[in-house]
Amino acid sequence: MRTLVKTGLVALLLGTTGYTAFAGTVSGTITGPDGAPFRAAFVRVQNLATKMTMMVLSDNQGRYWTDNLAAGTYAVTPTSVGFKASPLRRNNVAVEDGKNLTLDFTMQKGMVEWSELTKYQAGTLLPQALGNGKDVLIQQCFNCHAFGKIGAVGRHPLDGWKDEIEVMRQTGVARIRPEVRDQVAAYLAAAFGPDSATPESPAELPGYPRVKQERDYFSDEALDIVYVDYELTGDPKDRPGSARPDKDGFMWMEMSGGLSRLDPATGAIKTWRLTDLSSNFIHEVLPTPGGSVWLTLEAQGGLARFDTRTEKFEVFIDQKTIDDYNVSKPVQKDPNDPFPNLPDPRGTQGGGARSHTAAIDHDGNIWVSGRPLKKFDVKTGRYTFFSEQAPDTYGIAVDQKGNVWFAQFNAKDHQDIGMVDVKTNKVTRFDPPAGVSPRRLKIDSKGMVWIGDYFGGSLTRFDPGSKEFKVFKLPGPMPTPYGMEVDHDDNVWYASMYTDVMGKLDPKTGRVTEFPSPYGERGTRDMSVDAQGRIWYGAQPYGKVGYVRLRTDSEKTVAQK
Repeated sequence: MRTLVKTGLVALLLGTTGYTAFAGTVSGTITGPDGAPFRAAFVRVQNLATKMTMMVLSDNQGRYWTDNLAAGTYAVTPTSVGFKASPLRRNNVAVEDGKNLTLDFTMQKGMVEWSELTKYQAGTLLPQALGNGKDVLIQQCFNCHAFGKIGAVGRHPLDGWKDEIEVMRQTGVARIRPEVRDQVAAYLAAAFGPDSATPESPAELPGYPRVKQERDYFSDEALDIVYVDYELTGDPKDRPGSARPDKDGFMWMEMSGGLSRLDPATGAIKTWRLTDLSSNFIHEVLPTPGGSVWLTLEAQGGLARFDTRTEKFEVFIDQKTIDDYNVSKPVQKDPNDPFPNLPDPRGTQGGGARSHTAAIDHDGNIWVSGRPLKKFDVKTGRYTFFSEQAPDTYGIAVDQKGNVWFAQFNAKDHQDIGMVDVKTNKVTRFDPPAGVSPRRLKIDSKGMVWIGDYFGGSLTRFDPGSKEFKVFKLPGPMPTPYGMEVDHDDNVWYASMYTDVMGKLDPKTGRVTEFPSPYGERGTRDMSVDAQGRIWYGAQPYGKVGYVRLRTDSEKTVAQK
């Protein structure tokens, strides 16, 4: 009977995700130090050949199970903050076609590591030293990564921390000014030097219980999430914040000076790079139905088109109009730091022209958010800049009528959303409720416009018909919704930049479900949905992309028999 049930489970899971090849599964039970079922442990199952990793959670009975594992050799590792698995990891696990493998683990008490903290936890618990040294660290470093990367490199004196930061600069991972390097290194040497009084574990600090995320915080439904991620090039400069599907089911990602294509079925990746740019920073990519993939050239304020047939790039930059725009740049505000005392109203960005996110309208024109909003006519090769009407835009989307919507986020004096009538180029702007700061923007199947309120911690809906806003407040201490997407059922998904949870809002009920994250920090800047309904994300600090999906009731019923 057991064999029949497991075989049926495999067939069911394969059918729900579109795979035709047969596969095996891994399942088992996680218990705690007292022998009781251990809830909400992540079990990571990595294919040692392809480096694809599936991550699932143990339920209330401590049970876990995977799906869609191709035959091969795997490593299986349970993890939970403050615990260590016994055995720590099972290597060279053979998964065979059509068979289920049972592996049980026990979680033993361990030490909470600084590297396991989210940005919110680390920013709350970090000791203050050297005046405003902590603030400089958060403002200058946390936009790209948090303590998962800092805490992982140990404790060093001043010169050691300078060397660690210099490696980042030399490898091109980040553009770090010498004065920032010196300030951050001095703070880290004081707070995390060889003789620092900062405890080895943040759990020893009196404030830790206030920021600790208990394993029973998440609902039972939240434990039904499945993560799958993919290792990419291994180059530390390649840190995509998003992944976008093309018409053939491949995923495309921005890379350092180029782009990559991922085959989700095999994990195979291929990368192409531009060779004639002064800056290697590509903000995002946009696959289009015609077979081209567009790249936003952030520093140059332009676009590049990659022809997937010829594998050639073509660059489009309107330097004269960019120079004109830069004569009167919009005043900036600090766009990233949600701690109440940190945002700098004077702004830390220069406000110069840049390209951010691209979208395609119904006529095949490419629209680019950034400074300013602009339209690129693919047929003529000419840009239209909206320098006065939309000087500093961020999120962008095209509605069912073909009109372009945008959100303005970075500029001090522009905090609104707007629509461009693509037939007339007329821009109409709408002011959200007080306290709502729009960043990303998406449109659902009914034409409702959704904005992620980064500082205010909400998802806000705008009805273009009634011109009314509705604010849905998000749970948690610092929700900071950044990456967003609307799924096939019009649920709105978001990724928190600072608490790192994934969330789903059901607009029909107003209910928000938070899902635990297998990463201490993910850095997801945008999300997209593929034809199978999977929500794709970037795990920027780790140089990975991946997707999430929710198990269906029928899957759970079969697995629990």
